[in-house]
Amino acid sequence: METARQIIRRFRESALLQLAAIVVASLLIYILAFLLPINLLELYDQPRLDRDLLFYQGTPSYVRLVLAFIGAWVLYWLGYRISRNVEGRSGWIIVIFGMLAFITVFLFMAPFDAADIYDNIMHGRILGVHSANPFQQVIADYPDDPFYEYAAWKRARSAYGPLWELLAGLTAWLAGDGIIVNVLAFKLLPGLFHLAGVGIVVMYLRQTAPEQALGGALLLGWNPLMLYETWGNGHNDVAMGFWFVLAAWWILRRHYTLAVLTLMLGALIKFLPILLIPAVLLIAWRNLETMRARLVFLAQNALISSLITAAAYYPFWNGLASFSVERRMNMFTTSIPAVIYRLLKPTLGVDESARLVSLAALGLLAVFVIIQSFRIKDPARDFLQITFNILTFYLMVTILWFQQWYGVWLVCLAPLLSPQSRNLALVFSFWVVSKQLVFGPEFVTTMFFKPETAIRLEPLLTATVLGVPWIYALWILLTKRMRKEKYAAN
Repeated sequence: METARQIIRRFRESALLQLAAIVVASLLIYILAFLLPINLLELYDQPRLDRDLLFYQGTPSYVRLVLAFIGAWVLYWLGYRISRNVEGRSGWIIVIFGMLAFITVFLFMAPFDAADIYDNIMHGRILGVHSANPFQQVIADYPDDPFYEYAAWKRARSAYGPLWELLAGLTAWLAGDGIIVNVLAFKLLPGLFHLAGVGIVVMYLRQTAPEQALGGALLLGWNPLMLYETWGNGHNDVAMGFWFVLAAWWILRRHYTLAVLTLMLGALIKFLPILLIPAVLLIAWRNLETMRARLVFLAQNALISSLITAAAYYPFWNGLASFSVERRMNMFTTSIPAVIYRLLKPTLGVDESARLVSLAALGLLAVFVIIQSFRIKDPARDFLQITFNILTFYLMVTILWFQQWYGVWLVCLAPLLSPQSRNLALVFSFWVVSKQLVFGPEFVTTMFFKPETAIRLEPLLTATVLGVPWIYALWILLTKRMRKEKYAAN
């Protein structure tokens, strides 16, 4: 019979045992901190849990969640480091089992960080149950719907693209009127994109760096922010992030038309993938051998993209309101543009300050996209890097309305990035949760009840939530510059 010392030694020498122990420890954290106190099966009949469990839950609950997130992230990082020393089928079984176990826990957590999942359900029901147009009708038009009291943005039209609303309408139609069934269904909908993304990441790495495939699956499959926001709260950001990874896969295989098509489909969920289409067009232009092939490629993709966009928007067309442009240009929080908007508003007024700041941010983003698109030399590697650069620039510099679940976009790319970019993606996705669990309860709640304090509190909120990612990004840029200077000197 083994002694305690022998068991400890065996544990230290076995990466598989260490990885299995991390699964067990992480699972306990998730169950104790998220499932048991915030159980969907017990709380499903309580509307607006984002207020009851987020703004008014009290210090002990905040401490529990903060410690749980820190513990989960430490275990996640240790698990990734250990996975690099694991080989064979047993390692894959542990990683896949861990991912499915974590998903199951968060699947039955009641959504409480926002009411977005219920807004998505209602917009899906407008199409799938009430046979109306979510780009024209609003939630307030259906006060007798069983989900009416759960929704937050009752007078807002859909903020997403037609592809998402088609998927949401189908999901709502299949789910019927049950509260629990709908919540589970609208977690599974973006969750399927998460699982598909893990599959694409594994295929990509098996072709480019087979030794990193297991670690890549863990990075995307176990990420605490991904699990919490996608499977726990039902945010649909991974349904957009998936298309970036799929486009990278097609570029790796030199299927440029499929890459453009992929990004167009992603843009029909949320608009950001359209920013990467110029880069794909330039990649194809440089790699196609003849001018005729290039012109045919451009004409073919222009035609296909136009037909797909027209077909997607045709059933919902409601003029420019179908693009939700006006809503996006008048929403500001936790960003550099939000700070500038708050400073200009007393002088220029709400509409003019919003218009100027929105257009300036859009123009700056457009310039950055053009510069990045022309930097591609190696198609597969550089496409991933400029995708990361554009998303990071948008999130940290030009975004108008920032929420912590947007960090999921970078998590989708993290397994395929260089070490420095990967670390920045993970640092970003870890730290931005502080908006909800540390700084939000103080700053956001105060601004909600006292809007006149926004001009003073918005800079503090932005600096505390994005400050650490800014500092880390600047440190990466500085060290990269120093290495280049040292290399040039030698």
